[in-house]
Amino acid sequence: MKKKRTALWIVLVIAVTGILLWQTGAVNYFLARTIFAPDFEEELLPGEDSTAHRDEEGDEKEPVREEEGERHSIENIDYEIEVVAENLEIPWEIVHLPDGRILVTERPGRVKILDEGEIATIHSVEHAGEGGLLGMALSPTFEEDAYLYLYYTYREDGDFYNRVARYTFEEDQIGEEEVVIEGIPGGRIHNGGRIKFGPDEMLYIATGDAADPELAQNVDSLAGMILRLHPDGGIPEDNPFDQSPVYAYGIRNPQGLAWHPGTEELFSSGHGPTRLDVINHIHPGGNYGWPEITCDEEDSDFEEAVVCYTEFTLAPSGMDFYHHEDLVEESLYVAGLRGNMVMRIDFNREGEFLRQEALFQDYGRIRTVVYHEGSLYIATNNRDGRGVPASEDDRIIRITPILLE
Repeated sequence: MKKKRTALWIVLVIAVTGILLWQTGAVNYFLARTIFAPDFEEELLPGEDSTAHRDEEGDEKEPVREEEGERHSIENIDYEIEVVAENLEIPWEIVHLPDGRILVTERPGRVKILDEGEIATIHSVEHAGEGGLLGMALSPTFEEDAYLYLYYTYREDGDFYNRVARYTFEEDQIGEEEVVIEGIPGGRIHNGGRIKFGPDEMLYIATGDAADPELAQNVDSLAGMILRLHPDGGIPEDNPFDQSPVYAYGIRNPQGLAWHPGTEELFSSGHGPTRLDVINHIHPGGNYGWPEITCDEEDSDFEEAVVCYTEFTLAPSGMDFYHHEDLVEESLYVAGLRGNMVMRIDFNREGEFLRQEALFQDYGRIRTVVYHEGSLYIATNNRDGRGVPASEDDRIIRITPILLE
């Protein structure tokens, strides 16, 4: 009897200690400095012998040179940096309103206008693990219909799902919810979550595999995909699969969507299983291989990654292109979570990969990059349980590229 009581006391002490460590943040403190600590070193970026630097025949591409008197290179710029908001809680998306004000989603379920405070809490949001209130987008005809779109995790009968809904946004108030698509498999990890309208004014939705990898190869599923819909949730007739919202599939956990300014071709970022993060060029009907292959393997049945990070973990999330008429390149700025950086990936005007450079490594985990009127806006995510937050985190930071003479 005495031994049983002793064993019970030991179990109770261990349980109470575990709860205290979790509630006081000690577990997050440990994880942020071990499992989720950055593993990047500058020399780990692909060099000039990378296959990404070669043309289809395998010959090395000519380096980009400035056209004297006409255009400059992105490598010849500086940046002005300004913090525009502090003390946010896990900001996930940044959207600029037509009047210049900035909307932000916070993962626990809040929508805020910067400098004005919270305007709505989405009460059906299930904030668990990586899930919660994630992506946000304005209708391409926002000034006529005032629609605001949100992507969030919810729970039904004990299971996690993700939903895209739209709301009218008038007089700084969010109206009634109208479901666009729901039943997207979700979980505590791998929810995807980015939504954006493309140049074709269709709604594109990045969904994760919900920690069930096989779903990503099943086009009857909505998990591990890029989806494409009409703004009201209807299925476009020119989607690659008949009567299906699936546009591309076989993607583990995509979190970024961006269109090349010159070609209007879609690119996406995605998380790999252990390193092996990717930047993909998204083709209609394309199969990107997960979980059959990862980006360091070649198979003609699957699409090849534009960039594959084999030597360190970038954990890429939101991203956007920076366009300037005086530059010879179109540069994609990609947020890095575990990478603790923004990765600038340069393409030529025809959409071919040129080079990349790690930037802004002093702000911790970066969730997204958004371009607006000549500047880039980034959101830190150091309070998501995997970072090392500063007293002013999380922040929205405006970064303005300046051409050097």
